[in-house]
Amino acid sequence: MSTLYRLAVEPLSRLGPLQWIKVSGERHPLYGHQQVPYLGWRFEDPRPEKLRIIERATQTTPTQVEWRIDTSRRNWLLTPSRLLGGSENPAASPGFDERVRLATQDQDFCIRALADLNAILRTLHDLIDAQEGERQGY
Repeated sequence: MSTLYRLAVEPLSRLGPLQWIKVSGERHPLYGHQQVPYLGWRFEDPRPEKLRIIERATQTTPTQVEWRIDTSRRNWLLTPSRLLGGSENPAASPGFDERVRLATQDQDFCIRALADLNAILRTLHDLIDAQEGERQGY
């Protein structure tokens, strides 16, 4: 289990049980290049308050590239905006897969976006800690 995967699973699972998760952003195991970072997941119970805290983490974290959350499908997606198209279903393949392939060729972008994803996940972790502390009266 990769560090990035653990960094993603820990705060998301604190928001609620996950049915599915995919984390991209590690180095390619065969070719060694940095892969494009993005995070896809599905909660057992996708509630608006869960989305709001993830949006807050995304919006309040200083980033080097623009990020968006796509909830147009069953699986939610946190991704650099560059990977989403302008269609009604922006994360649908094969368009999404092609944009990922093209973005992978820009290794500087991949490295900056990976730093962003790590920062967003740390912010999410901190926001959940603060929220739980407030509930417990700290």
